[in-house]
Amino acid sequence: MLRFLCIILLACLAAGCVPKGDLLSESIADVRDRPLTYPDYPRGNVTYLSFSAAHGFQVNYIRGDGKAWLWYPGNTVVVPEMWKIEGGGASLCWSHPSNSYNPVTREPGGGFTCSPRLFTARTVVAHLPGDPYKLSSGKIPYRLGKCDAPKAFSFDRTRFHC
Repeated sequence: MLRFLCIILLACLAAGCVPKGDLLSESIADVRDRPLTYPDYPRGNVTYLSFSAAHGFQVNYIRGDGKAWLWYPGNTVVVPEMWKIEGGGASLCWSHPSNSYNPVTREPGGGFTCSPRLFTARTVVAHLPGDPYKLSSGKIPYRLGKCDAPKAFSFDRTRFHC
């Protein structure tokens, strides 16, 4: 979901359609200014924790075969995803089910949307090897709160919080 948001927001920023002071524009500015901690993102068989003010914390298990599973705040089920790299590694593209919905942009899923890979990588604040939450099963361990990162992830909790 965050990847879908990034491409829309970057286009809006370039066109000047996101007002200053808006949560989305503030979220983009924060992510854009972060150091690149995960330049090789995404790698297969890794679970990533990402954070933005707009979405909160998201947990994403990514496999090397182009499949991924998103544990999104408030959801009662995992969102299955497909991913691919395009443009010689410059773009990261995601596909979400057509019956899914991005609560921040209010856009439905379906088809691939791409965003700059290194921008998206800057949303990642921590990772764990493998699929420790068994997201590929399609089930969530518990309902994730927007401001609640799972305890197993190690990151600067004073820097990244709601």
